[in-house]
Amino acid sequence: MTRILGIGVVTALGDDPAAVCKLVAGGASALAASATLAGLPDTRAASVVGPDLAGWLMRKKDARLLARAARLALPAAGRALVGLPAGAAEETAVFVAVGREPPDDADAEPSLLAMERDGQLDRDRLGGRGRELYPPLLPLKTLPNMVLAHVSIQHGLRGENGTFAGDAAAGAQALRAAELAVEEGRAPFALAGASFSGVDLASARDRWRLGQVAPPGEAAVFVLVGPGEPRGEPLPWRLADAEAWERALGDCGPVAGLWHLLG
Repeated sequence: MTRILGIGVVTALGDDPAAVCKLVAGGASALAASATLAGLPDTRAASVVGPDLAGWLMRKKDARLLARAARLALPAAGRALVGLPAGAAEETAVFVAVGREPPDDADAEPSLLAMERDGQLDRDRLGGRGRELYPPLLPLKTLPNMVLAHVSIQHGLRGENGTFAGDAAAGAQALRAAELAVEEGRAPFALAGASFSGVDLASARDRWRLGQVAPPGEAAVFVLVGPGEPRGEPLPWRLADAEAWERALGDCGPVAGLWHLLG
């Protein structure tokens, strides 16, 4: 059996998990009009202020490698790991859920335009000017497993790991993978988390095209799982129903999927 030893969250309603749950249950909402989403049928989004990464990065210059989901994940993971025994990081497993592959915010547009000739991809330009203009750090911001990579590197976690991409079900998969790693003896402790940001224009537009019309949000939740019997009393960070979450924090994909299992 496993139990939760620590939890860390980053949301538009704050970073105290119990307080966030009370606010959600009480009908509070972080949804607000976003100038970034101007032109969409619904311009509301639940955006996080910050977060402050001081204390969560080994080097300040590493911040330029972080996509938004990774920025949200680092402090949430760090707070969950407060209960990790000294020296246990080397064997601690990590399982992270993320949403769909994030857009590049038009960073690659100059390169793409340089590779076009008469509306078609020109292979000579692909290997020439197009390659020269392609941002070398862009893959570090758009690959789905980079949240896992940054959390592992910045927090020194070297155990078994995996990334799950998708919506709410991905969060559930990450948590179950962490529980199994501990229950089956493959890791003494496991960190399970989910991080998502859909408040940029490209992500919000893609969601509308897919028929996902709930306002977008962004958030991260991480839990440290270890051996032991589950708590008998309700956990203080029990969430309200899914509809209450969306009214308060928007659609956060796998984050809500993982968090709803913690109660």
